[in-house]
Amino acid sequence: MKCMMTESVRREGARLSDYKTHYSVDAEAIVDPEKLNPHWRASERRRLQLLVKLLTLRPGERVLDIGCGSGWLADRCRRVGAQVVAMDIGRKGVHGARQRYPNVASYEVGDLYHLPYAANRFDAVILSEVVEHLEDIPSALREAARVLKPSGRMAISVPYRETIVEHLCVHCNRLTPGNAHLHSFNREKMAGLCQEGDVEVVHVRLLANKLSEMAGFPLLSARWPYVAWRTVDVLLNRLLPKASFMATLARKKS
Repeated sequence: MKCMMTESVRREGARLSDYKTHYSVDAEAIVDPEKLNPHWRASERRRLQLLVKLLTLRPGERVLDIGCGSGWLADRCRRVGAQVVAMDIGRKGVHGARQRYPNVASYEVGDLYHLPYAANRFDAVILSEVVEHLEDIPSALREAARVLKPSGRMAISVPYRETIVEHLCVHCNRLTPGNAHLHSFNREKMAGLCQEGDVEVVHVRLLANKLSEMAGFPLLSARWPYVAWRTVDVLLNRLLPKASFMATLARKKS
């Protein structure tokens, strides 16, 4: 049995009773980027490129990558000179990321709802494919904004206008959303959440046209310069508005 949903699966403001255990286990199952299917690796590389460019990082800036997953994005930020703290909720997941990308400045275990850092510490914060998993998004964004310096930048990447499919769990006989995605996002919803979360939207970028992805464009364009890939992707999303992801750049409110 499955159920199709396009709105938030759960009530805003609620929290999973055992989210720490769930996402600690989930982090252990993350696939090494080197072992990804070539198509998905090429597609994911472009998404990460866009996020790094969106932040316009400068050498020496302090960046917090919340929900660092494989560590790939943290390492890409390191390569442009940023001092990156890569954080995730599970100890084993963080260990795996450190093993893959040992040159990232620091790895930490932490909870997004209760970040173990002083206020005004970071120049930039990244939430890459994290927010769709959260039930209490405004609280999480406020906590992320707390550790940003005044006018600090926040990059948020989420699936765009996703149709969430719920499946009946064989273990508990309750509906559970595929990929643990609890929300579907558009520009308006993200702007409202940012407003509640003490940050203001600066730019929104749509990317990874679904039809071109199905046609093999990520591999076809894998060797193209970033500007060439991005130009074609923007044009395709204007002609055939079927973006896979939405990347938002926001700033901490004054």
